[in-house]
Amino acid sequence: MNKKIAFLSLLLFLTGCGGMIKPENGSQYIKQLDAEPIGCTFLYKIESEVSVYDADDARVYLENRIADQARGGNAYWITSQRTRPNEWVMFGPERSFILVANVYDCPYPNNVRTAKDGGTQQDTNPVIIEQYDTCVNDMYGSQNGC
Repeated sequence: MNKKIAFLSLLLFLTGCGGMIKPENGSQYIKQLDAEPIGCTFLYKIESEVSVYDADDARVYLENRIADQARGGNAYWITSQRTRPNEWVMFGPERSFILVANVYDCPYPNNVRTAKDGGTQQDTNPVIIEQYDTCVNDMYGSQNGC
């Protein structure tokens, strides 16, 4: 019975460790891209290494590092990601996440075209074209322009 309780408490402890890194300094506004962007200015390459339990925490850590840079950037594309084991670790994450990303300055970071989608941009705000009748009654009662 005690082994079951110990196992469950350890499981709850480890699952509670996800989401430990929180966005800072406006990093929640930095957009992750799934491919190289079109129409954005490449600023720099950044590498981050962090020992965390979960890949999402590693991504948030990278976004925090980008926000802390004096060089700025509002979008990034992860070009390489890997893990390496942490040796001699008794408590804590068993591996480190290493992310390499290109950082960009995009004029409209929430609506970026990328090489993956062939440069086609999906417009989230469709243009509605309304048709107006251009019928005009002249002074003799007939309609022109219909």
